[in-house]
Amino acid sequence: MDHKVAIEVNASKREELKDFLCKYWPDTIEILHGLKLGKDHNAKILTDCWPDVKTVILTYDEGETTFVFSFGTDDSKTASILKSVIDSQSNDSHQILINGFEVFQEMKKLNIDTNCAPFFRYVYTPGAVIERPTLPEGYKIDIIHLSDIEFVVSKWGVAKGSLKMNQLMRHFITNYPNVAIYDTSIEPPRLVSWNVSSAIGCLYHFFTAEEHRGKGLGTIVKIELLQKILTKGFTPFCYIYADDAKAQTISEKVGFVRGSLYLRYIN
Repeated sequence: MDHKVAIEVNASKREELKDFLCKYWPDTIEILHGLKLGKDHNAKILTDCWPDVKTVILTYDEGETTFVFSFGTDDSKTASILKSVIDSQSNDSHQILINGFEVFQEMKKLNIDTNCAPFFRYVYTPGAVIERPTLPEGYKIDIIHLSDIEFVVSKWGVAKGSLKMNQLMRHFITNYPNVAIYDTSIEPPRLVSWNVSSAIGCLYHFFTAEEHRGKGLGTIVKIELLQKILTKGFTPFCYIYADDAKAQTISEKVGFVRGSLYLRYIN
């Protein structure tokens, strides 16, 4: 078989694929969550062959951006199939998450290079014992108000200078669970800490204003958001830059465990 050809897994085979992934490739959390998505996200699960699967790829739409996640046991084959999937996409806005340095090296040979710093994926451990800080006086827990969306977008480093990423963050805020903390000591209350999420339970844009750090606000918003995601039937996870020790520490404190190194290509 031409290893560049990807086969779409139809609905009747998804449960079988889920069982296979859970048993043999439990690290494929994005793809496992993606199996729950429907036509409204244009979600597709692709493999190199069936049933002897060695590469599996998820593509789905977040607004106007297509997300692509891959996992495989043959790096060269996975990279080649991944490129063919990318080339076949009609959407010109992509976020491609490449799991593992070896696949990244194979992608470079195919002239697809990452353009973002490396990061780790952190996955929440269900049942983890969490010590939730007490919310200090003068603050309240809420969701991001519509009037604050542009402010939140402006603080997302990935969105600086990118209309596509600005649109993506607005999409996250308006379509999926988020948690915010407002400073109520001033009028009107001011947004000072937040975390948002995606269709597959991934936490994005974890931020606390500098003058409000050190009070446990970031820990609180992360705990509140992971509880919301758990109620939707997803295991929360997030991506944290490899050099962001503070965010890694907070995530580990609330039950997240560091996993694979990822590299990202944004078109």
